[in-house]
Amino acid sequence: AGKPRGGWRRVLAQANAICTGKRLLFSITLIVTFCGIGLLSASKYAGPNDEALNRILRKMETLTHVVQQQQQDLLQHRIKPSTVEDDNTKPKGEESRQKGGNLDQNLTPEQILHRERKNNHFYSIEELESVHIRQNEPKYLILNTKDHQTTLNDAAEMVDRFLSRHSVYYIESEPSTSDEPLMWLLELYPSPEYEVFRELDMLQHDKASLACDAAEYFEMWCSGWHADLWYLVRGSLNYALGKDKHVGLVFPQQCKDYDSSYIKSWHYAVDACDAKDMSCYFLNHTSCPRPENSGLSINKPYLDRNLPAKFGQQFSTHHALEHKRKEDLWDVHNSASGEFYNFLLYSYATRMKYWLRQEVQKRVAAFKLKEPCAVMHVRQNDIAAHGNWVRYYYPLRAYIDEAKDALDTMGIHTILLMTDSAEVIDETKQLKDFEWRYMSKHRFERNSNIKFENQFPSGSPKEETIAILTLYHLASECRLFIGGTSGFGTLAYRYMCWLHSKNTWDCPPIRVVNQHEPYKGRHDNPDPRHNESSVHYGAKYLKENK
Repeated sequence: AGKPRGGWRRVLAQANAICTGKRLLFSITLIVTFCGIGLLSASKYAGPNDEALNRILRKMETLTHVVQQQQQDLLQHRIKPSTVEDDNTKPKGEESRQKGGNLDQNLTPEQILHRERKNNHFYSIEELESVHIRQNEPKYLILNTKDHQTTLNDAAEMVDRFLSRHSVYYIESEPSTSDEPLMWLLELYPSPEYEVFRELDMLQHDKASLACDAAEYFEMWCSGWHADLWYLVRGSLNYALGKDKHVGLVFPQQCKDYDSSYIKSWHYAVDACDAKDMSCYFLNHTSCPRPENSGLSINKPYLDRNLPAKFGQQFSTHHALEHKRKEDLWDVHNSASGEFYNFLLYSYATRMKYWLRQEVQKRVAAFKLKEPCAVMHVRQNDIAAHGNWVRYYYPLRAYIDEAKDALDTMGIHTILLMTDSAEVIDETKQLKDFEWRYMSKHRFERNSNIKFENQFPSGSPKEETIAILTLYHLASECRLFIGGTSGFGTLAYRYMCWLHSKNTWDCPPIRVVNQHEPYKGRHDNPDPRHNESSVHYGAKYLKENK
């Protein structure tokens, strides 16, 4: 199987070289032929476990589709004129053509396609820094290297920089190993994602790069994943779109009061990279450099979630949002259109870098979650220390009782359990009617010294971050959400709404327990931090244990 991989690199390099030549009509036919032969040849070597070759097959299928569509457009004279004309393709006398005439009528099919080379689907990764396609973005982009000295890491870094400025594209396919062709297939998001992401690209990159000193700033929080990224970062981007101003983040002098190592950093990134901020994990949400806090005017957190008028048309007419009701889930404040819009802001800020995309994808694949499945989020541990916002522990059985009707109706026996508690994992042993799936990771135990908003039982914020994102992507494979009162759980639910059905807002049913109310049943596994008289145990438990 090693030889075909090397052959594929040569085939794709030849295909890209052909596309830059002058005889483009012949080239399109030839590249389709390459793809057809390649598909047959590679399938001969692709065994059931050879994921690398299977990914190549999928890439070649997409490439074939794109080029065949371009060929069809060419033959039917349906290629739209470019916004920038190529003087070398103008026939003689074109300068004197009558106003309102049709340029395409005066060009051969080969000349039309050559003129459209500037808006072609194919780009060299090494030249992406100079690519300007904002005004005429092709639906598909096929990026590959022309320099054989370019490594996978080099190519991935260049593509990530391009994607930072062009969030309107999502990745259809990319290489996972250096044995695969260094080729990325990108596709434009549909409406209304496209409009939101494009507006953010123009504000946070095009406009920002011209006037970084005019940015407005928000101070990053060091609370929890949901609070930091949903409230603070998402809110700042909503401010940017509403006020038509680019924004940036500054970081507090000390992120965590109880730990002096969290200096000018985001606590989830202190061991992830030298920057110790969101850029360790995510594509840059602005082209401006990170400033120091001193002397800057800092805005108060912008918590507004209203949908800006400029996007009203796209969201009000979106087919996936019609007749969708607001869910009765904690922190869901908006209708479906408002939730969808705000999740797009969050997703813009959390577009993963190549290394993290690959790591999360690898872990999701290795987990092998069986469908149909339900997601169950059980938050315990540090909520007992949240003095100004009391939430009570509920045993695992209470969540099952709350969701029993949906589990039976939907025929679900597999439950993806997301919990911070080692004791909750122990409780699964008493509920043998279900196949319990959970990540093997460090969790707090109730008799340990737990501080509020200490999210890192493993001692590694980087490892905890990878685990969080892996869990969110695993959650998107399930079609029932069971949870309590938690922003982290609500965010998992939002991932399920967007990622399960490609590019739509398709939310699953929910079953939730109200953790603001004391549990009135029996705890088989009580928390030793609460004394015997605590209402946390409920009247039934107290009566039975007097």
